[in-house]
Amino acid sequence: MRGFIGFIVVLAIVFFAVGETRGWYLGIPSQTPVFVYKKDFTSTTSRRTTQRTDMPVRFTGDVKRGSVTIEVRYQRPTSFQTSQAAGPETKVYEVTYSAGQRAALDRVFENGGGVYTVLVRYQDATGLFTLTLPGGTDL
Repeated sequence: MRGFIGFIVVLAIVFFAVGETRGWYLGIPSQTPVFVYKKDFTSTTSRRTTQRTDMPVRFTGDVKRGSVTIEVRYQRPTSFQTSQAAGPETKVYEVTYSAGQRAALDRVFENGGGVYTVLVRYQDATGLFTLTLPGGTDL
């Protein structure tokens, strides 16, 4: 039991030391909640729609420190059937949440079938965030 307690103490010290010097980013966007602690980081998540013409995006969390910017981009894909090249990637939406604000984005983007990319930029941010996008059979 004494060895286990010693291990927990060492683990807590390492977690604190790394968190204060480099920050933490734990989680996978759109699959698990993301915990960010004093970190500058950009996460990118893309979904290609084939059967639907819209993309619902939901992002929630409390910004305890720093700022969080959410950007949604859309690109029309290449079509081999019509020999049409891919369209340019365009920014469809952008919003920034600062320290003390509640991030609450719940919106449906209706740009047609294509590739939707959600970029989440954390600037010296701290908080617990959840990104929800449709997946698999919903697209």
